[in-house]
Amino acid sequence: MLPKNRMLLIPFQIAIGVVVVLSGLLVYLLVVKKFIWEILIAERITHGFWVALLLIFSMGITYGFMVVGTTQGIRYIGRKFNLEVPFKPVCSGAFLGAPAVVGLVALLNVPWGIFGNQNIIVNLIVPILALISYILSLPIRGWLLIGLPVEILYLLAIPIGAIIGYRISKKEVSVIEQHEDGPTHAV
Repeated sequence: MLPKNRMLLIPFQIAIGVVVVLSGLLVYLLVVKKFIWEILIAERITHGFWVALLLIFSMGITYGFMVVGTTQGIRYIGRKFNLEVPFKPVCSGAFLGAPAVVGLVALLNVPWGIFGNQNIIVNLIVPILALISYILSLPIRGWLLIGLPVEILYLLAIPIGAIIGYRISKKEVSVIEQHEDGPTHAV
C-alpha cells in the first residue's frame, strides 16, 4: 500500500505512465520495426497502399496498447491511494495526449505569410489566429527555450493527458472505504 499522501498520487501516476509508454516504444522498436518490418516484410511488400496500411495498423495497435496500459496503470495507482479512477475519461485523455502535443508543436512554425493580402477578412483573421497560435504554443516554446528535448513531451503526453482526462471529467472520482466486509465504493 502506498502512502496516503495525495500529493504523491500524480507523480506516481505519471511515473507509471512513462514506464508503460517506454515499454510500448521498446516493443514497437524491437518487435514491430526490427522483426516484422525488417525481417518478415523486408522488400516483399513495396506497393505504397499496402505499406501505408501495414504501417497504420502496426502503429495503431502499439499506440492502443500504450493508451490502455497507461490507463490501467493510472487506475492501479489510484486504487493504491484508495481512489477508484473511472476507465473511460482516463482512456480518452490518454488517447488525446500525444495528438495534443503534436498539434502544439505544429503551431511553432506556421508560415502565416503565405496568406498574403487577399482581402480584408483574411487581413483581420490571420493576425488574430497567429496571436492565438503563439499564446497556445508558449509552453512548448518555453520548454524548447530552456533546451529540453521535445521527445520528453511525447513521453509525458499520454500519462498527463490521462490524468487531465479524469480530472476534468464530469464523473467524480470515488473514494474506496475499507470495511470489515471488504472495499465499498462511496462517491
